[in-house]
Parts: sequence; C-alpha cells; structure tokens
Amino acid sequence: MFGTVHKLLKKPDLVASTWLNLASATWFYTYPQPPKPSMLHVIDGTWVPNEEDKKNKLEPGFGATIMIINGGIECGHGSEKPQAVNRQEYYKKFAEYFKVDISGEEISCAHMKSFNKGGAGSLYIYWDREWVKQYECQLVKYQ
Repeated sequence: MFGTVHKLLKKPDLVASTWLNLASATWFYTYPQPPKPSMLHVIDGTWVPNEEDKKNKLEPGFGATIMIINGGIECGHGSEKPQAVNRQEYYKKFAEYFKVDISGEEISCAHMKSFNKGGAGSLYIYWDREWVKQYECQLVKYQ
C-alpha cells in the first residue's frame, strides 16, 4: 500500500490522523481474530455459539462484541467494569435514538468467559508451514 512495510512502523500516528483510522476500524469490525469471531459475524448471526461457547456463557448480543473488543479487561469478572457500562449506555442511547428494540438482548459481558479454541469462532483462516511435507502449507486456527 505504501511501498514499504516500515511506513506505519515509523509513523503509527497515520492510523489516527488519516483515512487509515476508518480502514483499521472496518478491518477490526469485519475480520475474525480466532478464537474470537468478528463483530460483524456476531451482529449478522453468522456466528452461532456452539456448546463450548455456551459453556463459557458466550451468546450473541452487544455483550459478545465487548468481549471481542476488550474482553480481558472489561469482561468475565462477575460484575460490570466501568468501561463496559460506558459502552452499554452508549449502545442503549443509540438503540433508543434509532428506535431499535434491544429488549432481550444480552448487553453485558460480566459473566462471560473468553473465547477459546474450542468455540465456534475458532476458524481455519491462517496459513502455516506443513511441518511434515516440505514446501507445503496448511490452514490453521492460530495466528
């Protein structure tokens, strides 16, 4: 894109001060990061929790998107963290403004455990060397 891989390493502020801020947000929103599904997949119903996800109390809704964004800090502590409450309040206000019914939707992540490799979001989307066969690759679930 810039002719060198070093451009953004030398000037990371370009992500905050140019069109790259929207591009990076769009990438984060749409691209899964196994074992986490993408936020788009949570919202559009592509991600369907399997038994492992259900065991970890992961379910579709705004709470799952918080878990994707910053779950290690904001989620799974048994009580709401201020950052998660802030996100939930904004979500409720936007839903009210746009007249979207969110009743019955799980907007909390306080009780959720992290996504893990046994969950439905753990997709084979990365390539790694096939260690048994020379010059071959295989799809893997890890980065």
